Amino acid sequence: MAYLSKNLTIILSFLILFSNPAFPSSDVKQAINEAEEVIAAECKVDDDTKQKIIDADESFQKVTEAYHNGDYELTKEEYKKFLEKLKNIDIDSEMTTFLLTDFENILIKLKNINNIGSCKKDFNKNSNKNEISMSYNQEILDKWFKIYTTGKSKESVRLALQRSGRYMEMIKKVLKEYDLPEQLKYLPIVESLFNNSTVSRAKAVGLWQIMSHRGKSLGLQINYWVDERRDPEKATRAAAKYLKELFILLNDWQLALVAYNRGEFGIIRDMKFSNASSVEEMKERSATPKETQNYVPQFIVAVKIAENPAEYGFENLDYETPLEYDTVVLNKVIDLKVVAKCANTTVETIKVLNPSIMAWCTPHGYNNFELKIPVGTKDIFLDNIAKEKELNPSPGFIKHKVKKGEWLELIAQKYKTSVKEIKNDNPKLKKKKHIYPGQIIVVRPGRKYYNGK
Repeated sequence: MAYLSKNLTIILSFLILFSNPAFPSSDVKQAINEAEEVIAAECKVDDDTKQKIIDADESFQKVTEAYHNGDYELTKEEYKKFLEKLKNIDIDSEMTTFLLTDFENILIKLKNINNIGSCKKDFNKNSNKNEISMSYNQEILDKWFKIYTTGKSKESVRLALQRSGRYMEMIKKVLKEYDLPEQLKYLPIVESLFNNSTVSRAKAVGLWQIMSHRGKSLGLQINYWVDERRDPEKATRAAAKYLKELFILLNDWQLALVAYNRGEFGIIRDMKFSNASSVEEMKERSATPKETQNYVPQFIVAVKIAENPAEYGFENLDYETPLEYDTVVLNKVIDLKVVAKCANTTVETIKVLNPSIMAWCTPHGYNNFELKIPVGTKDIFLDNIAKEKELNPSPGFIKHKVKKGEWLELIAQKYKTSVKEIKNDNPKLKKKKHIYPGQIIVVRPGRKYYNGK
C-alpha cells in the first residue's frame, strides 16, 4: 500500500502549499505538475496484465456457460484452462491483501464440501437431508404465529395461500427433481407472499426474491429484453439449485435457509466470528442481521399454517387454479402484437403468461426462447405465424448516423436507452474511446422512446 501513503503525502503537501501565502504561484504549479507525474506513474496500467485479466474473465465466462448448458465434461476442461490463465496473472504483492478474504471463502467452501477440518457431518450419512427441522424456540414461534394470524398480516398470508395454488404443482415437481424437501414449496410465503411481481428494496425480484447477480450466476437471463427471475418455473429451478448447493455446503437445512437470505459467505463469516454452529446460537449471539434472525421462525410458522390453514383461522380459502399454457420455441424476434394476433388472444394475456418479457417483443439474441401461449392454441399459432410476412413491425433496431458534436451519452438519452446497451450492440465501441461524425451505430431504443411517440 506504499503508493497510497505516497499519494497522501502529495495531498498534504498541496494543503501546506495552498495555505502558505509565502509560496509563489510558480512553485505551486511546479509542485502540482510533479504530483501529477507521480500519480500518473503510480496509476499506469500494465497492458500485459490487463490483457491477461481480460483473457481470464473470458475463460471464466466459458466455464459458466458450459455449466449452465449442462455440459459437465466441457465445464471441467474450461475450468482447467481458466485456472491456467489465472495463474499467469502477475499480482503486486501489496495488492494480494485485497484478495485474501476471497481466497479464504473459496477454501472454506472446499473444506466444508469435502469434510475437511469441519464439524459438519458427512452429507451422505445425514438422515435429515429430505426434511427440514421444525424445531425452534417456542416463544419466538408463538410471536410469529400471532403476527401471521392477526391484523393486516393475516390478510396478506391469506392472499399468499390463495395465490400459491397457481404455482404449487409446478414447484412440487421441481423440488422432486432436485431431491429437496417438499416443505420448501412454502418458502415463497416468506419471500414474496407468492406475488411474482414483487421487487424488494434491495432489488430482489420474483417469487423467490432473487438478486440480479445471483440469478445470473444460476443461469438466468437478465437484461434489457428479459428478466427470467420473473419466470416462475425458471426462477424456481434456479432457487432449487441454489438451495441444494447451500445444503451440500452447510449440511443443515436451517443454516441453508438463513444462507439463502444472507448469502453463504455471510453466514460462514457470521458462524466463524460468533463461534456458533446453529441458527439459534447465532440469534442468541446477535451474529446475524435482524431479518436473517427471523427467517427460520418465519418459515416454520408459514409451513405449519400452510399445511393446516383452518387450524390457524384461515378458512374458506379460494386457491387459484394452476397456470396452463402451451409452449412454442422461437429463434426469431417477434412483436407481442403479432404473437397475440397469431394465438387469437390479447397482448395482455401474452404478458401474463410470459412475465419475464420486458420489452414489446420476444428477446433479442435469445436462441430457443420458450414462449408461453394460451393452452390449446399451439397449432393455430404455428399455422398463423408461418403466414406472417412482418414478425417485428416495431423498429427494434435503429441505425444512427453520428452527427458532429454528438457523444454516446447524448445519443443514449435521445433514444431512452443507456451507453452500456449501445456498446453491447456495437462491440467495436468497447475498444475505442470516441465516436466520430458519419459513423453508423446500431441503437435499440428504450420502451419510453416508443411510448412518447
